[in-house]
Amino acid sequence: MPTSTPSFGDLEYWNTRFTKEDNFEWLADFSVLEPWLRRAIAERSGCKSRPQVLHIGCGSSALSLQLRDLVDSPKQIHNVDYSDVVIERNRQREHEMLCSFGVQSEPCRWSTLDLLSISEVLNFGGPEYEVIIDKSTSDAISCAADVSVRLPYQIHTIDSSRISYPTEAFVYPLDILAIHLAYLAESGCSWIVLSYSASRFSHLKDEVATEGLPRPSELWHLERHEKIEQPPDPNDPVHRPAVMHHLYVLRRTDVQLGWHT
Repeated sequence: MPTSTPSFGDLEYWNTRFTKEDNFEWLADFSVLEPWLRRAIAERSGCKSRPQVLHIGCGSSALSLQLRDLVDSPKQIHNVDYSDVVIERNRQREHEMLCSFGVQSEPCRWSTLDLLSISEVLNFGGPEYEVIIDKSTSDAISCAADVSVRLPYQIHTIDSSRISYPTEAFVYPLDILAIHLAYLAESGCSWIVLSYSASRFSHLKDEVATEGLPRPSELWHLERHEKIEQPPDPNDPVHRPAVMHHLYVLRRTDVQLGWHT
C-alpha cells in the first residue's frame, strides 16, 4: 500500500521529524548554490556594507552554518524555520561548533517564524533583507493547504484603494509567502530559490488579481530561471541519469508596502 504524502503544512510533522533528524539536505548541497549566493551577496555589498541575508526554512541543512563563510559577520545571517525544535538544535549545534574550534565569534541569528502567518511576519520586522535564500522551502509551502485570509489584507501596496467591505478568501500559500517576503525585503533584494519544479513560479504570468490583496507579480520580478545539475555522488558505482533541479532568481520591485490593523 502506498504511503501518504507528508503534511508539509503541519507543524507537528516538522517537530516530530526534526526531533529524530540530525541532518538532511534538500535537493543539493552547498556547492550547487555557493556561486549564486556569493554573487548576490557581493552585488548587494555594493549598496550596503553588510547586507542582511534571510535563510528561510533552514531545517537541519548544513547550509545554515556554511553561509557564515560568505559574509563579514555571522550576524548578517538570519536563519528562520517554522519549527522551534530545529531552531534550538541548530543554535546549540553552532555553539558546539564554535567551542570545538576554539573560535571567538558571534553566532548567527536564529528565529522561529511561520512565514504564512500575517501576525508573525508583522511582528518580525519591516524591510531589512537584501538576499533571501530558499532551498526547497517554496516547494514545501506550495504543498500546504490554501491560506484563509481576511480582505482587505493587512499588508497592502501604498497606492492601493481598500475594498469597501471585509471578506474572506482562500489564497495559494506560495502567493502569501511572496507577499510576506516582499514585506521583509528591501527594494532590489534577490530571492534565490532552489526547487525541484520546472514551473514553480509560472503562475505569476497568468496571475488573477484578488481585490484587497497585493499581487505577487507586482512585488517580484522573475529575473532568471536555470536548470541546475546535481553533481553525481563520486562514491556511487551505479551510472544514473542526471538529476536536474531548477534555480530561480526573483528581484524585489520598487512597489512599496504598508500595513494596517
